[in-house]
Amino acid sequence: MDVHTDEVPRGPRRGVQGLLAVVVLALVVLGVWSFTGPGTAETSAQTPLPTASEPAPAVATVQESVPPAEVAAETPVGPVFAPVTVLNSTSITGLAADVGEQFSASGWEVIGTAGSPVSDVATTTVYYSEGDTVQQQAAAQLVEQFPDVTGPVARYFEVPGVAEPGLVVVATGNCRP
Repeated sequence: MDVHTDEVPRGPRRGVQGLLAVVVLALVVLGVWSFTGPGTAETSAQTPLPTASEPAPAVATVQESVPPAEVAAETPVGPVFAPVTVLNSTSITGLAADVGEQFSASGWEVIGTAGSPVSDVATTTVYYSEGDTVQQQAAAQLVEQFPDVTGPVARYFEVPGVAEPGLVVVATGNCRP
């Protein structure tokens, strides 16, 4: 009798066993990672499993409430206008009224004209109330619309007799309508 005829070759069997071991090990690693990986806590907390006594619920879409963006208040979509007070810092009679008429003709609300309490302004400048972002944006748009006007600058002075002057334009000789 030949001893070698009853034995099954062991080479291919060991190869299959090795491949099976690698697949099982890969599945174990993948399973462990799926339970401990990032985002697992959020997913498992959001989708509870039904119990045996409860029927499986239909899949529902959950929308989280998102607070409205406050950026909209900081960046207006269209033009921003604020009331304007025009002050004359020169000896040219009627300069504030003439500059005010020019602003009004372009859609700005001029609420008053007067002499300027400040005389150290070199060029026609628009001032806004410090901390008022709407006025600051409106002042920037006024500067874009009227290239002779400089600024915007935070107002450092009070307008006599006017509690709420809005934007304040101090007109000098360089701005002639």
